[in-house]
Amino acid sequence: MRVKLRDEDILVSYDVKDLFTNVPLGCTYDILFDCLSKDGDLQQRTKFNPYHLTQLVKFCMEEGNYFHWNGSYFSQKKGAPMGSPLSPVMAEIFMEHLEDIAFKDGFTAFDVKMFKRYVDDIFVIIETGKEGALLDHLNGLFAGQISFTMERGENGMLAFLESLVIRDQVLIKTKVYRKPTNSERYLNFHSNHPLNVKKGIITGMVDRAFSLCHEQYLDDEIQHIRQIVLRNSYPIHLVEATIKKRMLRLKNPNFSKKQHRDPGMKTICIPYYPGLGEGIRKIARSIGYKVAFTSQPNLLSILRSDRVKIQPDRHPGVVYSINCSCGRRYIGETGHTLFHRLNEHKAAVTRYKNAEKRLRGEIDEHRGRPQRKDPGDVMKEAVHASAWVEHSVDCPLALNNTSCSVLQREKDYRIRKIKEAFYIRHNVCINRDEGVDISKIWSVVAFKTGCARLEPTIGSS
Repeated sequence: MRVKLRDEDILVSYDVKDLFTNVPLGCTYDILFDCLSKDGDLQQRTKFNPYHLTQLVKFCMEEGNYFHWNGSYFSQKKGAPMGSPLSPVMAEIFMEHLEDIAFKDGFTAFDVKMFKRYVDDIFVIIETGKEGALLDHLNGLFAGQISFTMERGENGMLAFLESLVIRDQVLIKTKVYRKPTNSERYLNFHSNHPLNVKKGIITGMVDRAFSLCHEQYLDDEIQHIRQIVLRNSYPIHLVEATIKKRMLRLKNPNFSKKQHRDPGMKTICIPYYPGLGEGIRKIARSIGYKVAFTSQPNLLSILRSDRVKIQPDRHPGVVYSINCSCGRRYIGETGHTLFHRLNEHKAAVTRYKNAEKRLRGEIDEHRGRPQRKDPGDVMKEAVHASAWVEHSVDCPLALNNTSCSVLQREKDYRIRKIKEAFYIRHNVCINRDEGVDISKIWSVVAFKTGCARLEPTIGSS
């Protein structure tokens, strides 16, 4: 830090206590509206005006912040909900406003030599004796809502975020700060992860050291990184090569052997298997594809039971199967939940039945607006909706004697249609067509592996 200290200057940090849950949203909405109103380029980026944008944010923060737990629904009544992607934005908007009104006349009133803030953490260089007055001033801005705490530096040092700020006579120097509780345990080298992930751990620590450490402390920090990764079973040759390459790149930004990725390059996501994964990635790169590895289930994901398990029919984006007790099967896909899609099927069958009654001249006792559309057209439209509706109007068992199951969960529409087509092609079903076109190569693979083959339904022959 390029700042010279006086003898009377001290290092102080201020922290907002529980910022997210104490953000005064009513005030923040007004601040947001004012900021948007002053944005001269807003109309070039969106068709919404400041009022509508503010109302949308308000809806997300107040109406869309509920969660489900143990059979009950809960909603946060105060502050910004933790986990919402809007909460950090709202907190930052409010803190910028607080900073503006706190120092609208500048920092001279408290003789602040440096003021740095990251969300709710503030680092200050201030004259000795005035740090308490600044704390009282900050706490008085939104009394009863926003509360600040203060920590003074000891022995010329103060921890701030991931750095340790050190006073060296009139200069300020920094190095990496680790909490006393830091176990320095990282991903073990023998774990089942790609090599680039393990290298990334080393380069990440080197990057942090290079950005935070004064040159006086950099060599010691690099040596400490060596000891950390060696204790996590990393081979010395890999450690030295990775550190050397990274330091060379950091000290000389023009040095880079990394080629820019072709914008047209497609990405393939596959599970990782040691040895095989690297080989597939190398082959894919040679033909213009990038391979990304998906994480495998670990003990934590298998054993933990504190997550709320959503019923399969309540997940959006699925390929599903409806099995009639007569032995017929229908396979479909939906971007909604299976529960919602089944209700659509039932509604189509109901429309058909009601239209059929009208066609026979039966009196419709249903209350509401009378149906004026030709019953024959209604019946055709209902049957056209899906092959399952067509089957249901003819089979007496279809409405009450069916079983449903989710075959695949897939949010991507294009991939979901492909998966649906695989199941239709490799099972006996009542679908009218085979779905979207699929490469014959993949059809052969699916046939030989049986990955899309389902068990026969009860009653099928």
